[in-house]
Amino acid sequence: MVKTVVRLIERLSLLAGIVAAALIGIAILMVTQMVFIRYVLVQSTAWQTEVVTFSLVAATLLGSAWVLKERGHVAVGLVTAYAPPGLRRIMLAAADVIVFLFAALMFYKGAEITWEAFQGDWTTESIYEFPLWIPYSAMPVGFGLLALQAIASMIKVWHGQDDAVMGGH
Repeated sequence: MVKTVVRLIERLSLLAGIVAAALIGIAILMVTQMVFIRYVLVQSTAWQTEVVTFSLVAATLLGSAWVLKERGHVAVGLVTAYAPPGLRRIMLAAADVIVFLFAALMFYKGAEITWEAFQGDWTTESIYEFPLWIPYSAMPVGFGLLALQAIASMIKVWHGQDDAVMGGH
């Protein structure tokens, strides 16, 4: 049962990573389109800047769970590289607990502000008045997935199934 839950969480993290990559691709296309419109067609752009900004922020938040799954976050590898596996396991689990606590808090606050934006009908200040709850929803989704991935990572560490425990990352 636990193994199935961990596998499900890791698949969600992978899916979020794919969505994050797609959002980065959308941002790149939008910047290219903005440059073409501004410098070739000599016209102004209005909504593209918002799309690029929201896409890159969402990609960062949504991609964080996948980065944790891959143990691709910034770490002081020198400290863990020379630590024995038992101590390395404790350090990884402690880091996962800290990530979980931070992500859980940010999930809660992100859900709170997203709900406020939805209830208050908050919009951007541009002429398009884009509803802010849509980009804000990347906070609870991204941090929620990060919290779940932290739990999955803790489980893998304590069961000796995380390559980083043996010095794989």
